[in-house]
Amino acid sequence: MTAISQVYETVLYATDLAAATAFYAGILGLTPLPGMGNRGLVFRVTDHAVLLVFDPARTAPPDQAVPSHGANGEGHIAFSVSDLEAWRTCFARHGLPIEREIDWPLGGRSLYVRDPARNSVELVVGRVWNLPELAAEPTAARSSEPLLAPTAVPPAVQPNPRTSADPLDLLLGHNAWGTQELLQICRRLTAEQWHHPFAIGPGSLHNTLTHMVGAMRYWTDRLLGPPHPVRPFLDHTTQRSVDEVTRLHEDAVADLATAVAVARTRGLDTEVPLTLGGVDYRFTCGAIVVHVTTHGMHHRAQCLNMLRHLNLPTLSDRLPEIDVLEWQHISRQSPPAAGSTP
Repeated sequence: MTAISQVYETVLYATDLAAATAFYAGILGLTPLPGMGNRGLVFRVTDHAVLLVFDPARTAPPDQAVPSHGANGEGHIAFSVSDLEAWRTCFARHGLPIEREIDWPLGGRSLYVRDPARNSVELVVGRVWNLPELAAEPTAARSSEPLLAPTAVPPAVQPNPRTSADPLDLLLGHNAWGTQELLQICRRLTAEQWHHPFAIGPGSLHNTLTHMVGAMRYWTDRLLGPPHPVRPFLDHTTQRSVDEVTRLHEDAVADLATAVAVARTRGLDTEVPLTLGGVDYRFTCGAIVVHVTTHGMHHRAQCLNMLRHLNLPTLSDRLPEIDVLEWQHISRQSPPAAGSTP
């Protein structure tokens, strides 16, 4: 008889699949996979394991393609991680309370939170059970990557500029690259030039780029929805260096990519209700993604204009266009990353 090698699927149950998507993709960073329809969700955990989240009302009835199953009440799952402190920071950032922490006799340590369906989600580092070390397991039963990493971005939403023809992927990729290009240029400025006031847009390069990052964060939070909290809008009256804004931008790019993965799973036609200026609106997820990326394009044009008005030799007269076609062309000139698709 052939021995069982590993657990391939792990199942939890939840009646609110949108909230489950926001948690497992939006907070834990698992990659949503297609194929379950309205019965449930599929998330890639490693190369060899998936997490399934089913709506028991749709899987319990008999005479389905697969044997019926379902459960009510609070389930449990544990993920192996490498750094609990990073996850503690991640959960605090998302306003998710830690229910309990446990130190185990074999040296392992666990941290527990609840998903929106009240399932107990455990993150564990070190040894909990008296099992051989991971390194001693058969190679075929191991993934080549950590099980979970905080702020992970689903690979499926990182567009490959060499090959992508998906307009949404192109908008996201170009938006991230274009703003990063501007921030790189701004590294050459003095603090006075970085904060120099202009009668353009939000008023300075510092203010405009901070506003752009703030908008990405704002709409990311709207796309993710509950239980993800809406963070305060970035206040450009707080003085930040180029490096500080760059770090905020890098985080915002990763968060927005995760939010778009969640939105794709829910459906880009899903409507997001919100109130702006006392007026109630309902925007589709697709429209929000287009808005936040074209919003960045609008303000990048303002930044280029400010840089021209600084009249700096070898800089103001040599600014890039930061065009989407330029982005794709440049990306195709550089060698592909290891393991990427040519």
